[in-house]
Amino acid sequence: MRIPVTTPRRFQAVRIDRHLGCGMSELRLHGAAVETVFDLLGHRENDMTYALGWGLARSDALLHGFLERVAGDVPVDPSPAINLQEYGTDDGGFTDIEVLTEHVHVIVEAKRGWAPPSASQLHRYEERLDAMARPSRWIVILTQNGAEEIVRHQIADWTPTDPTRACVLGWSDVVRLAEHASKIGHREARPVIAELTTYLRGVADMRDTHSNLVYIPALAQRPFNDNWKIGPIEIVERLGRYFFPAIGGAYPKEVPNYIGFRYWGKLQSIHHIESSEVVIDLGEHIPGAPSTAGERPHFLTTLGPAIRPDHDVRTGDIYGAAWTRADIDLLLTCSTISEARDLTKKRHGG
Repeated sequence: MRIPVTTPRRFQAVRIDRHLGCGMSELRLHGAAVETVFDLLGHRENDMTYALGWGLARSDALLHGFLERVAGDVPVDPSPAINLQEYGTDDGGFTDIEVLTEHVHVIVEAKRGWAPPSASQLHRYEERLDAMARPSRWIVILTQNGAEEIVRHQIADWTPTDPTRACVLGWSDVVRLAEHASKIGHREARPVIAELTTYLRGVADMRDTHSNLVYIPALAQRPFNDNWKIGPIEIVERLGRYFFPAIGGAYPKEVPNYIGFRYWGKLQSIHHIESSEVVIDLGEHIPGAPSTAGERPHFLTTLGPAIRPDHDVRTGDIYGAAWTRADIDLLLTCSTISEARDLTKKRHGG
């Protein structure tokens, strides 16, 4: 199946000669290893979008899987159109990806983070879908791994006008679709879709796993209120879990690599965050927690083993429950958290 695809000039289709041998030399770009051909694009939001658009245009299995995941069992024409950054002459805006067939029209708004498109932008997409008047019309918001619930919460006040429907997907969903397509698709397309899978898996999660920064909240001994039967210290020490709001407040916008806890006037422990998920109802995950359904979503983390300082690291010049952060080596060698914080700021240029 030949699929017409419109791409920006800076993204050119890459031909892979199947007759070339597999060299063992390491390729590096700006000091970083290039694991796949898609890494040559970069890791920015547009780069990910272009790579996905290319994959949809070159793999029937990926395209069909994507449309089935979004719109269900809809017919797919022999020659669907896939456009990247299509310009709308009426509204003056661009769409990240558009898939257009005789029966379905999908507009994809791709995000590397989890900031949703504005209501005005979504309404412009609705107008574009209405103008093309396909029976099945979809706006897909593609967001960071684990952030689907965050985006759904943020756009809860926007209801698309019938017959347009909305769908929120994580890049992890696309990774799974690409991985499946790399096994069942056309034989010549499988290797490059496998590379697309590797590329998207590597860039879809924004967490910096190489960071040595430790985020340090203060913990209270008592439960938050009468509805809670368990307190923050017990959640950390006994359950090995910790949670914080995913939206609003001065909390990290991404799950950090390390987290430390201070209470009783000093640093008690540092933990590597082994895994995290976005949850809507903490009561379903933490024994003794009340239902939080209907409230803002939370990051719920699973903590690694405690790293405890070999000397007292007092709180120092930090007041209240404010979060602070410091490099892990400084936390383990300084006499106070505030000293480690100040030296970290100096080390990183303020």
